[in-house]
Amino acid sequence: MSILVAFLHHLAAFTLVSALLAEAVFIAQPITMSSARSLRFLDALYGMSATLILVIGVLRVMYFEKGADYYLHSHAFLFKMAVFAVVGLISIYPTVVFLRWGKTIKQNRIPALSGTELKNIRRVIRLELCGIVLIILNAVLMAKGTGFSG
Repeated sequence: MSILVAFLHHLAAFTLVSALLAEAVFIAQPITMSSARSLRFLDALYGMSATLILVIGVLRVMYFEKGADYYLHSHAFLFKMAVFAVVGLISIYPTVVFLRWGKTIKQNRIPALSGTELKNIRRVIRLELCGIVLIILNAVLMAKGTGFSG
């Protein structure tokens, strides 16, 4: 069972990264009806993947791996969780913008996106990707038991 839970955790993580990279590609191009719909779908997929990562991660910590005591004394784990929280919080901005597009898209109109909103969304996505790199680094440090142990 532990292997299945670990597999699902990794599958959700790869899905999250894929969705975010696809968002980065779509937001770098002019917004069309198709790309607006794709961005909304990808953002929902990103959110669902993040939720699954969190839920499955809690299950792994509590029941399937080394136990909560081990993880809660690992600086790498705590830093990883802090970065995950920050990435989650900054991801709210693009999500709100994409959700606002719902009515416009239903009316078959291309959503308006100001230059500032576009610039901010691109910046947030880049920051999210940088955060994911830090999360992966700390996951490796945790797995190897090096670096940041408490």
